[in-house]
Amino acid sequence: MSDQPSLIGRRTTVACLVAAPVCEVAEALLSPLSGTSTAADLRGVAAHPGLFVASVLVGIVATVLYVPAFLGLATRCLVAAPVAARLGAAFATASMLGFMGIRMAQGVELQGVRDGLDRGDLAALTDHVAANPVGVAMLVLLLAGSAVGLVALGVAGWRAGLPRPALVLMAGFPFFDLALPSQSGTVASHVLLLAGLAWLATAVARGTDRGSASVGQEAPVLA
Repeated sequence: MSDQPSLIGRRTTVACLVAAPVCEVAEALLSPLSGTSTAADLRGVAAHPGLFVASVLVGIVATVLYVPAFLGLATRCLVAAPVAARLGAAFATASMLGFMGIRMAQGVELQGVRDGLDRGDLAALTDHVAANPVGVAMLVLLLAGSAVGLVALGVAGWRAGLPRPALVLMAGFPFFDLALPSQSGTVASHVLLLAGLAWLATAVARGTDRGSASVGQEAPVLA
């Protein structure tokens, strides 16, 4: 194999694997949303607009950081599981694109509250967005991309010798998150993801994965 630099370096991977879920846990803790209904969430936005803005901006940082985190993790597993690593990298990245679509919908909710739009109409509009073709596409990218991407990365990491309990926490996150829709459930599921990714970051930092190529020979994830 010819010498070729890694797409995402080890240090960057480690930093992003920790920073991304930390930011997302912070978002969940800061958020004034109850998660029980769109109408209730709009009341939370109206009552605590500054807190809502802060939480979403922190969440956007998390969404961006997940991309190099997952690409870097896939790089570590590329030699041991090339198909699963590439599949995981592609779908996990796609899920973050879908998540950015959700962030834009949050921006619409915020502006609707600021502009004094009727809460009932704004809640109905937000709910109906998820049912139109564009909204469905964003949800499919987020949900299917997350489920397929993290499971595939879990398989790749398993073959690469990364800590298996940590991989289970990572791969199970989309299902934990769907099963725990409340605010406290969201915090709990993201804490589990943080535990899993921090564990994986420690393993990557120590170089205990056996599936990555030698230094200077790591092929780009999507090559």
